[in-house]
Amino acid sequence: MTVNSYEELGLSKQDLIAMFETMVRARKIDERMWKLNRAGKIPFVVSCQGQEAAQVGAAFALEKGIDYILPYYRDVAVVLHFGQTARDLMLSAFAKAEDPNSGGR
Repeated sequence: MTVNSYEELGLSKQDLIAMFETMVRARKIDERMWKLNRAGKIPFVVSCQGQEAAQVGAAFALEKGIDYILPYYRDVAVVLHFGQTARDLMLSAFAKAEDPNSGGR
């Protein structure tokens, strides 16, 4: 592949940067939730470390507002790409009523 082969795939430099930022954000959130779990602050966490690139690649192949996703607890990068925030994920981890996924259940 050439240096600019991403263009052949229909991606821009901005797409690549957004993909990388989503992968890093997912890893940092995951690391934080892992530490909170080990400190006894949140009851349950399943790591998504090592899956960030696959999740971001799959999410970028879908169209926001058109395609549906059915995420599960390891899909941190997917839900970040589709608009959830770190706050949303932490509300879920802490089982708060404001959790947009399940209302803290």
